[in-house]
Amino acid sequence: MTFYVVVTVVCVTAFAADMILRYMEKVRSFGMEERLHNIKGRTIPIEDLIPHNITMLTIFGTAFGAFGIVSKLFGIHGFVSFPASIAFGCIVNFTVMHFIKPFFVGISGNELNDRTDIGGMPAVCIERIGGDDYGRIELVYNGRKYDFDAVSANDTDIEKGEAVYVLYREDSLCFVEKQSEITDIINEKEET
Repeated sequence: MTFYVVVTVVCVTAFAADMILRYMEKVRSFGMEERLHNIKGRTIPIEDLIPHNITMLTIFGTAFGAFGIVSKLFGIHGFVSFPASIAFGCIVNFTVMHFIKPFFVGISGNELNDRTDIGGMPAVCIERIGGDDYGRIELVYNGRKYDFDAVSANDTDIEKGEAVYVLYREDSLCFVEKQSEITDIINEKEET
C-alpha cells in the first residue's frame, strides 16, 4: 500500500509542477515533452499504451498508483493488483492520447490539430527517414514543438538533423522534402 501511495504522490506532484510551469508560468523548455522512446506500431498504435514523455509518465504513474491503492483497499493480493495496475495505467495513457488530448488541442485554438494545414512549413528530421521507410520530424507551431511520423516524398534518404519542408499531411503522417532539394531546383532555374 505504501508503494502505491508514494508513486501516486510523486506523480501527482510532478504533473502539477509541469502544468504550473507550462501553462501558468509559460515555461516551455522544462523538458517534460521530450520523447522517451521510438516505438512505432504499424497497424495498432501500441506506442500510445506506453508513456511518450515524462508528462505522460506522470499520468501513467498516477493511474497506476490510484488503481493499486483501490485494489489494496478491497484486499486484492499483490500478484493480481500489480499487473492490473499496470494495465489500468496503459489504458488511461491510451485514453489520454486518443480522446482527451485531441479534445483539448481542438478547443484551445492556437495549438496544432488534425485540421491545421501544415503544408509548406519547415521542420527538422529527428529520426532518419529512409527512402523506402519512415522516420520522424519535429516542427514548431506557435512556439510549441510537435513530432510527426514522416516519409520522403521523393524516396530520398533524409538524415537526422536535416532541414525539410512538409509538403502535406495525411492524418499523423507527413510527406516531406529536403530543403536542399528545393534550393537545388531554384538554383538550376536561375542559372538557365
